[in-house]
Amino acid sequence: MTEQGRSPELEDQGLPQTALAVAAGRAVETSRADALVADPFASALVVAARSHLDLPTVWPAEPAEAPPLQQPLLLASIYIGMRTRFIDDFLQSGPPATQTVVLGAGLDTRAFRLPWPAGAKVFEIDSANVLEFKAHVLSRLSAEPRCELIPLPADLSLPWREGLLAAGFDPARPTTWVLEGLLPYLDAAAQGAVLEEVAALSAQGSRAVIERAVALPKTDDIEAKLREFSEQTGLPMSELLARADPPDPAELLDAAGWRCTGHTVEELCSMYGRVLSLAAPDAAGPGGPAPGGPALEQQPTPDQSRGGFVTALRP
Repeated sequence: MTEQGRSPELEDQGLPQTALAVAAGRAVETSRADALVADPFASALVVAARSHLDLPTVWPAEPAEAPPLQQPLLLASIYIGMRTRFIDDFLQSGPPATQTVVLGAGLDTRAFRLPWPAGAKVFEIDSANVLEFKAHVLSRLSAEPRCELIPLPADLSLPWREGLLAAGFDPARPTTWVLEGLLPYLDAAAQGAVLEEVAALSAQGSRAVIERAVALPKTDDIEAKLREFSEQTGLPMSELLARADPPDPAELLDAAGWRCTGHTVEELCSMYGRVLSLAAPDAAGPGGPAPGGPALEQQPTPDQSRGGFVTALRP
């Protein structure tokens, strides 16, 4: 319950609409016949929030004929599905993760839906209202985490190390870090600070999967595209996304002695057999993904590509 006895589900009080939209994207992906992800909780989280936004939770039979306000969100769900699967695959590869930190966890449900090794701890860091809402809804569904789940309310634009240590995080143990849909909402300095803390808190054998932020200079063209997307979807992206020339996570971690590998969104499309378009597959053409609307957290201009991902290991 929130203060004054209010249920945290009422009228999405204080919940970031982007967190709800990402959960809706996972629900849409889960509903597909060719689903890359099975998230049995995503739709319930969206419904419980009672959002004023018309968030789709099911992949329609004819996506290109969906209402215009839903089409950008359906398109974003394609990206969200690939992103979720890519990070799921990363978490389930390599040495078993006994200590995982999810920075900007939002309404992510991996602690409940993925297999975890015995004794695994998962620290989820996000704002208190988001973590409280998620815990309330999942408890009502009688969902049980498949690991030791440790929620940690914190603002990631401010120092958060001491809170993590106080919650039982052990910097002497290898850690798996997840930065999904976080960096685009932080300015360049805050992005650098988060990445530096990840490097500083990581013992030998630690791993990380990081969604890059796209450079979004404050230009009239960028502002117009963000306003258009916001007007189409009801999501205030023009207010939320940081305008920054972001630091390169690979460069920063390379300098700290990590081994990094970059992964483009095009590679994910090829890996998972997806096209970033609502058109029928035949209409996309033979040359790869057809141009489509922007993904939820990534808003490229025509001469930019989405940021893609970095996976990294501290040897």
